[in-house]
Amino acid sequence: MLRLRRALTAKGMSTKECATLLNISEKTMYNKIMGANEFSYGEAQKLRSILPEYNIDYLLGEETPLTPTDHPTGQ
Repeated sequence: MLRLRRALTAKGMSTKECATLLNISEKTMYNKIMGANEFSYGEAQKLRSILPEYNIDYLLGEETPLTPTDHPTGQ
């Protein structure tokens, strides 16, 4: 969920500020960003309103490293 962290940074918002808006602790927010815990449906809805310019599925999806076949040049 590092995409979420990057989106917050791009918006100029800290994870602590986002945690406050979601009514969760900073530690809980960190655990959710790191994938140790999942965001609840209500939290995901709030994130959608905080970051309307992003697709919530993209933000909360797993990042997987590119494999050579995924790379545009195939290298």
